[in-house]
Order: sequence, then structure tokens, then C-alpha cells
Amino acid sequence: MTRCHRGFVMSVFDLFRRDRRGNVAVIFGLAAIPIVGATGIAVDYGRASMAHARLADVLDAAVLAVGSQPSMSDTAAKTMVTNWVDAQLGQSGTITSWKIDSFTQSNGAIEANASAEVQTTLTRLLGVETMPVSVSSEAVRSGKKIELALVLDNTGSMEGTKIASLITAAKNLVDTLAAGVIKQGDLRVSLVPFSQTVNVGSSYRTASWMDTKGLSPIHSQIFDKASNRFTFFDKMKITWGGCVETRPIPYDVQDTLPSTGIPSTLYVPFFAPDEPDVKTSGYNSNYTNNYLADGTSNSNWKTRELNSAKYSTAFTKTIKNSTTDYGPNSGCAIEPLLRLSSDTGAVKSAIGDMTASGDTNIPIGLAWGWNTLAPDGPFADGVSYADDDYQKIIVLMTDGQNQNTSIDTGNQSYYSSIGYIWNNRLGITSGSDTQRRTAMDNRLSALCTNVKARGVQIYTVRVEVKTGTSTVLQNCASRSDMFYDVQDASQLNSTFQDIAGEISKLRLSK
Repeated sequence: MTRCHRGFVMSVFDLFRRDRRGNVAVIFGLAAIPIVGATGIAVDYGRASMAHARLADVLDAAVLAVGSQPSMSDTAAKTMVTNWVDAQLGQSGTITSWKIDSFTQSNGAIEANASAEVQTTLTRLLGVETMPVSVSSEAVRSGKKIELALVLDNTGSMEGTKIASLITAAKNLVDTLAAGVIKQGDLRVSLVPFSQTVNVGSSYRTASWMDTKGLSPIHSQIFDKASNRFTFFDKMKITWGGCVETRPIPYDVQDTLPSTGIPSTLYVPFFAPDEPDVKTSGYNSNYTNNYLADGTSNSNWKTRELNSAKYSTAFTKTIKNSTTDYGPNSGCAIEPLLRLSSDTGAVKSAIGDMTASGDTNIPIGLAWGWNTLAPDGPFADGVSYADDDYQKIIVLMTDGQNQNTSIDTGNQSYYSSIGYIWNNRLGITSGSDTQRRTAMDNRLSALCTNVKARGVQIYTVRVEVKTGTSTVLQNCASRSDMFYDVQDASQLNSTFQDIAGEISKLRLSK
């Protein structure tokens, strides 16, 4: 069958070729022109369609690439798109020339239009040498509004270049996110510096969620009888520094609203007690936070330390070394947190004020980061967890591990937001540094689980930690790729920019 068909075709052409009668050859030649032209148009249309798809894909990628970078001018962004497209198209034999016809950035959207010329093949016989194609691409940032808590390590080990790098990185993150939102108010940011405690601000002394009457069971743990820390501040004529202590278990890892009906849920003002005047029997170290006369000659260190009567007169003695002001606010040398704000200038100003001091208590930092996003107490600034228009995010950064150092005094530890180790605020009353860290890590793990259960996304960043394990921070992150192990503080800016890009993910609209 094939042979017959082929022979038939050849015989027909032979007839046209050999027939000299009339104008058969001329007619056939004229008829072949539109046939070849139509075939050429079909072929070149296919080539143009493929070129159109290729240019569209490359332009989409270029627009997304620009959107993932820190904010830049229209000129710089257009240059980046141009270079990207040029690099991707290379020396294409199909597209002879292309250009960016327009480029705009506005209200969280990036739009680009490009055109090109495609070389023709058979269509050239009709005098058409090129076919034009044009594409457009628009990317809009995620439509969700953002409530972001920056929970940042301000411990003593951050002093110097690390805190400087952190300040730069955090400010740039805020700028990048602000550049991507559709309108002011769509981005709200809180800042929670933390060390061994968190400073909520002394203006909250009379807040309903503060333990103003000494009701919490941990309020008087460091005194020999029921006492009120605010009363002692007043008698000593010292202003409360604004720092708070960790709530007792289980409320330390929960968002249970503070209530006088459940005194353990109230927040207790940080108060570092006066420690004994003398080195006591059985211990080789002097007590560090000694700022008042003990008011007793009793040889028992605990009797000396817990004596509440000594806080009845004005505090006049000031002892200071390079990092610590001794007194009831010792350990509270940290900047106050900033509640959720759409004023990015105020946020960046607060970031710039951060300083480094104290030991590491990651759970209290994360707990107050959560509090700033909460729709109810203490601040009630956040939208409802069920509000689909918003995404709630915490960026938790630390350069160390949880720490409660054992020392050779009766207290066996320095005073911090969890009191002394013997106060049993970690579920243990003594133990090695490793055992204490494990207890703190367990509280942190429980807290991370509860925060994520509320739908809050957590990014965790570990900076220049050369010892121990990163497991607790890895598990705290919402996903494995939301944990960053930064080996050098100089990489903090690029890390925070990566996080900013992930938060303000772009999506193509056309």
C-alpha cells in the first residue's frame, strides 16, 4: 500500500512536470506559493509560541527574584530584572532582540512588561522576517497581614560586634517587610529583648496583670514572711526597674490570663534580694549582691538573707562593676520590650537601643514574645488567632544555651527571673549546670509546643554556638527549614533577609 501511494504521488508530480499543454506548470507554481506560505506561518507561529512561553517563564522568575530581595529603587530593580532575563535567555537563535517595556513597584506589587522579536523561517518567503511577542508578569506579596514578634538575645555574650550585627540585621528585616506590605498597618512588629529576665517597662507597675498585692506564691519566697516587693521598693526609695519574673509551673509555658482569682497567674515584679554581708560557713565564695546591712548577727546565711525588716529604709549604698548595678534591680540592665506597633521608625529606634547584659533564659523571652501577639492579656494587642487575614510570627534569636550557673554559696545560683535554684521554679532545687540547662530546655520545649498550637509560626536562629546541641531550637521552629544555625554573626543580616523573604513570599498574579 505504501509503495502504491508513493508511486501515485510521484506520477502526479511527473504529469505536472512533463505536461506542456496549456499553463498547468504556471498554475501549479502559483498555487504552491500560498501553500508554502500557510505552512510557513504555521511553523513560525509555533516557534513564536515557544518563544513567548520561554520569555514569560524567564520574566516571571526575574520578578520573583527582585521581590525576594531587600527593597530597592525602581531603577535598580529594573536593572536586576534586565540582567536576569538577559542571563537566562543567553544567545537564543529564536529571539533576536528583546526589551523591558515597563517596570513598576507599587503597593506590594511588582509588574513588568517585555517584548521580543522572533526570526521567521518559511514565512520569509512572504516578506515577513520577524514576528513580535509580548509578555507581562505581576507578582504581589502575600495578601496576609503580619504580626511579628522579634525575640532577641541581649545577654552579656552578645556584647560588641554581635549586638551591633544583630541591630543592623533586625532593622533591615523591618525595612524589607515594610516595603512589601500593601499599606501601613498591614505590618505590626513587637520587640522583646531578653537575657535572664524581660523588662516590660516600669509604667506597668499598676497594671491589672501585675501582682501588686503580693498574692502569688512566689512573691514572698525570698523573704521570711509575707511581703510586698513594691512596698520595699517604695521604702528604699528605688524605682522598680520594670523587669518581671517567670510565672510558676505550669503557667510559665501557658497563655492563661493573669487573674487575682488564680494568684499564680499574676506577674511578679523582679526583686533581687540583699545577700549576706559575710562569707558563711561551708561555702568558699562571697555573696555578690550585697547592698544592705543584714540587720541580724545570726550566723545562718538564710536567716540573714531572708530578713525582710532590712528593706525598711532608703537605699543609699551603690556598688557597681563593669556590668552590674547591685541592688533590687540587679540583673535588670536590659531595655524594655516594645508592644506591637505599625510605626516602623519606633521599632527600629527600640532595636537600636538594645544593649548586652546578663545570662540566658530563652523561655521568658519567648513567653513575652507570645504575650505581645496574644489577642487577650496582658496587652491584648494582637488580632484573634482565628483571623485568617493575619499571620502571627515569632523570630527567636539567641547566641547561647539556657543557663543557670551553679556557684559556691548557700543560694547555689545567681538571682534571676526564676529566683534562686532552691526556689524550685524549674522543678528542681539543685543540680549541675547540665541538669539545670536540661530543666530549662524542657520548659522551653513545652512552651514552643503551646505557642505553635495557637497557629503562631516560629523561626529560630542560633548564632556562633560552638558547644552543646541545637536540638531544642530546631524542634522549636515550625519547620526544619525555619531553623538557622549561623556560624558567624556577620551572616546575621543575610539570614534575617532570608527570613524576611520567606515571610513576604511573592505569588504571581498573572
